[in-house]
Amino acid sequence: MYRIILFSCIRYCWPILLLAWPLSARPDTDAPVQSHESIQAAAEQHVLDDLDQAEQEISVTAGRLDSRLRLSACSQPLDTFSPYGRKSASRITVGVRCNDTDGWSLFVPVTLSLVKGIVVADRELPRGTIITEADIKIEKRDVARLHRGYLEQPNQAIGKKLKRRIHADAILTPGQIVIQHAVKKGMQVVIVAQIGPLQVRMNGKALSNGAIGERIKVENNSSNRRIEATVISAGVVKATT
Repeated sequence: MYRIILFSCIRYCWPILLLAWPLSARPDTDAPVQSHESIQAAAEQHVLDDLDQAEQEISVTAGRLDSRLRLSACSQPLDTFSPYGRKSASRITVGVRCNDTDGWSLFVPVTLSLVKGIVVADRELPRGTIITEADIKIEKRDVARLHRGYLEQPNQAIGKKLKRRIHADAILTPGQIVIQHAVKKGMQVVIVAQIGPLQVRMNGKALSNGAIGERIKVENNSSNRRIEATVISAGVVKATT
């Protein structure tokens, strides 16, 4: 029975052992070893280098390595790589290796936190709500764990219709909203134009569909002139100056 178990482990477990204990993973007692901190720092920097750090708060933390792991000190800077198929939004696996002749390679898990301002509900919103500026707000959230996506700009939500009820402070996702056209191509619209202190209204025709906040082309019925206007409500557009 003992021989059968030993044979099975040698046949089926050796790839796992090599992964856990790379070549030269246990140098002589007096030989210099690679510090775990340097390996973790290399893995964290690899993740940071792949990210656009503008206008967002990023935090990366490499997982702790087994305290028994002793790797030969590398004579050159550590090399890092992204293993195929080992990525996720908040937990990323980074390969770290030493390219010395008797080098080594191992995988390090890194936890990512990515905080940025996104669109959330300012109050409870019923299903079918046409979202206005008063319904939403921008708050900072960790988006690395938001697998269903998120919206970064209010105009991505304003004028769109909710598919389902959402609670106050809930994150709005692209899948929760649909475009609700306040103006449809060919329909008669009121064109509002600001001329100095005066506000002028005239009749026109929409030349394309448009949701609230979107720019569309309209035609003035009196002059037949085509202008660009912003949809501000159902059947009403404001001439772009």
